[in-house]
Amino acid sequence: MNSEARREYIINQLEENHTVKILELSQQLKVTRETIRKDLYFLEKKGIIKKVHGGAVLEISNQETDYEKRKNEFHDEKAIIAKKAAAYIEEGDTVYLDYGTTTLALAKEIAKMKNLTVVTNTIPIVNLLLKNKSINLIMPGGIVRNNESSLYGPFASNNIKEIYVSIGFFGCSGIDAERGITSHHTGENLVSKEMIEHSQTTIVLADHSKFGTVALNRTATIDQLDIVITDRARNKDELQQFTQHGVELIDGSKEE
Repeated sequence: MNSEARREYIINQLEENHTVKILELSQQLKVTRETIRKDLYFLEKKGIIKKVHGGAVLEISNQETDYEKRKNEFHDEKAIIAKKAAAYIEEGDTVYLDYGTTTLALAKEIAKMKNLTVVTNTIPIVNLLLKNKSINLIMPGGIVRNNESSLYGPFASNNIKEIYVSIGFFGCSGIDAERGITSHHTGENLVSKEMIEHSQTTIVLADHSKFGTVALNRTATIDQLDIVITDRARNKDELQQFTQHGVELIDGSKEE
């Protein structure tokens, strides 16, 4: 098991048990305690965990919150972003909807459309769009992540190799002009990375709270994106930072 896989395992254990012990991790992963200490030091530097005597706990401010809870956070802002994003979709398009609650808000807009093909690995989005008989749905499949109702893993990656879309809409845990877009879960992040490569146009949906935030896994650099849609830009400097990278930043609070 490489360092990235070990660190993902450690984070998963923390999400489930809220605390981990160095000795137990050493035995479970069959590596030395010094190796585990280095992994914990790395994760602490990233601001994801807090080291304590003999182990670690999650740094509360950096935990990924429950999917159902996130659906209700910034509800109005996500609706603004979704309406702006829906304007980029035309009849006959093949669309990818990434993980997240802002893409779920976009799915509610897409549910009113017709003659589209939608690719997604998010079960709530599939359940929502199933009601529209004129939308073709494709699920790459994979391992079920129960707390997020999403699928990821090698099976998903293998199927994605054969899929290309007109537009990919991506959520994120954080967005920063220098560090790019980032997410919490390594498995989901790999699927997102692959679909960015397979999207003719890449659009990121991010409410204002995501700007300036950095999560564990980088999904893409800013120059890999075409458009970022938010509910409101924080300042002119931020707008200029994205423009310098050739990215169009759409401020949903402004009428066009």
